[in-house]
Amino acid sequence: MRIIVGGLSRKTGKTALVCRIIALTPELQWTVVKVSHHAPEDGTAYALREEKEAGGNGDTRRYLSAGAAHAWWLYGDFEAALPELRRRLEASENWIVESTRAVRELPHDYALLVVDPDRMEDEKLLALLGRGGEGQEDA
Repeated sequence: MRIIVGGLSRKTGKTALVCRIIALTPELQWTVVKVSHHAPEDGTAYALREEKEAGGNGDTRRYLSAGAAHAWWLYGDFEAALPELRRRLEASENWIVESTRAVRELPHDYALLVVDPDRMEDEKLLALLGRGGEGQEDA
């Protein structure tokens, strides 16, 4: 399963929704990528760093705390990073990319736009992702 989670602005609950998806479907062994615009301090076009430690405040650490198998932080020039990002994602059966702009660049099964993450109940979220039983038509 390939999911892109975007939002209308910063602090809309994108990471919270990603963590809910991970926690609700731990059997999928998610690879999750956080994309941000921050430029690498070393002057390179981009950096793709794997997070190894769960806990704390960072988004990638939150992914691991929620149960992700792998968490990555991509920052810098998104377009320059696309070939490496695609290679990493191809190695994973199930992935989530937290980035609004990724929807135009990456093949995906679902693109979720976060407006109010608390409005969707867990059962409806699972049904939307094809992981629930009853009520799928109501999602």
